[in-house]
Amino acid sequence: MAMTDKQWAHILSQLPQEAKILRKYRAVEGDIRLILSIPGDDIAERRYTIQGEDSDCPTIRLMS
Repeated sequence: MAMTDKQWAHILSQLPQEAKILRKYRAVEGDIRLILSIPGDDIAERRYTIQGEDSDCPTIRLMS
């Protein structure tokens, strides 16, 4: 299922300020993942997973 503009706006509002989305993809496990770069962060990339993509208010979770 594709996410709506409203769902993406909700996801983007949860991201750290100035975060840049480098990649987004659907993982083999079925969830959508985002790879972010955050200016000034000592870690090159941070990986997030989107939870509840079927709801009106999906959330993101930082992956370890």
